[in-house]
Amino acid sequence: MSISIADISLANDLVFSEVMRQPENVKPFLEAVLEKKIAEITYIEKQQDMKDGINLHGIRLDVALADADETRYDIEMQTGHAYDLERRIRFYQSSIDRRTLEPAESYRQLRESYIIFICTDDYYGRGLALYKRKSVIDGAEDLMYEDGSHAYILNAAFTTPNTNEPALEFLRYVNARYRRLAIDISGSDYLTQIDRAVEDIKSDKGKVERLMTLTAKLKDERWIGRQEGLEEGLAKGRAEGEQSAMTGLIKRLLERHKTLEEIADICGLDLDEVKKIAEEG
Repeated sequence: MSISIADISLANDLVFSEVMRQPENVKPFLEAVLEKKIAEITYIEKQQDMKDGINLHGIRLDVALADADETRYDIEMQTGHAYDLERRIRFYQSSIDRRTLEPAESYRQLRESYIIFICTDDYYGRGLALYKRKSVIDGAEDLMYEDGSHAYILNAAFTTPNTNEPALEFLRYVNARYRRLAIDISGSDYLTQIDRAVEDIKSDKGKVERLMTLTAKLKDERWIGRQEGLEEGLAKGRAEGEQSAMTGLIKRLLERHKTLEEIADICGLDLDEVKKIAEEG
């Protein structure tokens, strides 16, 4: 299955990942969605090289970052109909917590965190532009269950504008570019900036070729949360007997925030061997 340059927009996982890893692009987005000023972006997870072959599924498609207040954010573009977002959010949340809480720290020092999905289609089918999780105590709904974690699911195909105008403008832009609809963004410096960043990627011939190849392969087989992909990769690595294949699999599992113990169990390796490969990587 092939795609054309016209198919490449911010809704493309890889384009979104590259564009939104720039602080000047992601900070205004977060401030619009959260409806508040956020501290300076101090960390954005290093983007993985876009490589073909066995490392294909190792590509991180989400954007993980932190600000000066040590608040953590994880943002992902979801193209087409989503699946199991609630459990994926739970997994992302636990991954953030494991990575950020030091052994000597208490639970009260867990950082505030936000998991944000931008969906091209309406996950819940209610038409809302923003679905925001709220936790309360059953039987005492006036009591908020505050654990410092937040989940936002944005709907680019919204019919009910239940959030602020800057966030709605962003969603309209995503929807228009994804579905190839006409849209005037001349009145928005931010959207013009985002659009220019996307066009810069599209003007790079080598990058476009890689994007088109990888996008076609990822379109029908998203690796996030799919155990089948893990098992297939492991089976291939063992059948071929290639150490490089096993190393690649372990790196992919690490990128999905699996613990060393979980990786050892999945791969059927000794924990010490997994640690050694992780350190070498």
